[in-house]
Amino acid sequence: MVHRKTPLSYKPISVGLIFLVVALLMSIVGLHKVPVEYENSGTLGPGNYTLGNNSFENGYLGYNRTLVLTSSNASIIVGEAGSPTRSMNITSNVTLNPKDRPSLEVLSGNVSYTYRARAWKYPYSLLAIPAFIFMLVGTVLVFVGYIHLNSRRR
Repeated sequence: MVHRKTPLSYKPISVGLIFLVVALLMSIVGLHKVPVEYENSGTLGPGNYTLGNNSFENGYLGYNRTLVLTSSNASIIVGEAGSPTRSMNITSNVTLNPKDRPSLEVLSGNVSYTYRARAWKYPYSLLAIPAFIFMLVGTVLVFVGYIHLNSRRR
C-alpha cells in the first residue's frame, strides 16, 4: 500500500500557509488607526498669519479642520492652498472648514480664533513591509511545494 501525503502534511506547503496567515494578521494590525488632534487659539491684530503647526499638518492623514473666528468688527481675508481667497467682515462668530492649512490677513480690527485639526495616525503602518515579504515568501513556498508534491505523485 502506497502512503500518499496530503498537501497540508507536506512541509513547504504548511510553512507557506503559516507565512500567509502571519502576513494577513500583520496587515490587519497595520490598519489600526488612532485619532490625533491639534488645537490653537488666540487673538490676532492687523497682519498676515498662517495657522496650524507645520509638522502636524504634514505628518498625518485624513484631516478634518475647523476654524472659528470671533470679532465685534474686523475685516479679514482668508486663504488656503488651492482655493480662492475669501474676504469677510466679521461681526460675530464665523465657523469655517478649510481643506488645507488656513492663512489669514487681518486688514482691520482684532480677531479671536480657535483652530482645530483632527487627523488619523497609523502607528503600526511599518508592519506592511514585513507583511509583504511574508506574503511573497508564503506564496512561493505554497506554489513550489504544490508543484513538487504533484511531481512526486506521478
